[in-house]
Amino acid sequence: HSERWATEDMSSSPTAMAAAKTAITMKSSLSRIIAAKRNRALKAAELPPPFEAWKIIRGDKVEITAGKDKGKQGEVMKVFRRNQRVMVQGLNLAKKHLPKMGSSPGKIITKPMPIHLSNVAHIDPTTGSTTRVKFGYLGDGTKVRIAVKSGAIIPKSDILKQRRNEAPDGGTRKDTQRDSAIEVTASEEELMLHRVLREFTLLGDPKYKRPSETPPTPSV
Repeated sequence: HSERWATEDMSSSPTAMAAAKTAITMKSSLSRIIAAKRNRALKAAELPPPFEAWKIIRGDKVEITAGKDKGKQGEVMKVFRRNQRVMVQGLNLAKKHLPKMGSSPGKIITKPMPIHLSNVAHIDPTTGSTTRVKFGYLGDGTKVRIAVKSGAIIPKSDILKQRRNEAPDGGTRKDTQRDSAIEVTASEEELMLHRVLREFTLLGDPKYKRPSETPPTPSV
């Protein structure tokens, strides 16, 4: 009877009915979000393992062999090794709708989309046509990519030597000098506190052996 009375009270109250509808909507939305996350996780688990020897790298000139841009050539902008896809500059374009955010109005942009690795082919630097690529070694042991048709070496682009983001240290190789790295800036009290805390932390480890205060006897 209590359930029937609760149902009658809910049906007679507009606020209760609205709250019930909101709860049902939120539950269905949460179920859709959980299902979408599960599907994304399954798709990520089904991805093939990346190639150990990747023949197409950033800056290579390739030609699309299938799809709406078949026969067009362009430069590889980005490589997605986990998904076995590449992004070619100015090809395989798609429109993307950007929603309004703050004061900036919404707009439609055109951007290149990734292409599967099987739908692109290298351009032979000698003949200018598509070719397969194999690996070879020079006399000094350097590993290079070789065009199968002409036997020419496919060089790496200079774009690989450029950083995508500016180095935080201004482009120098090391951001900390050796003298600054080995300089002791802690006081004796701080060093003693550090040793005590470290020993106290390691006491629970059965493999830890507490160092003896007396120096070891030198072997004769």
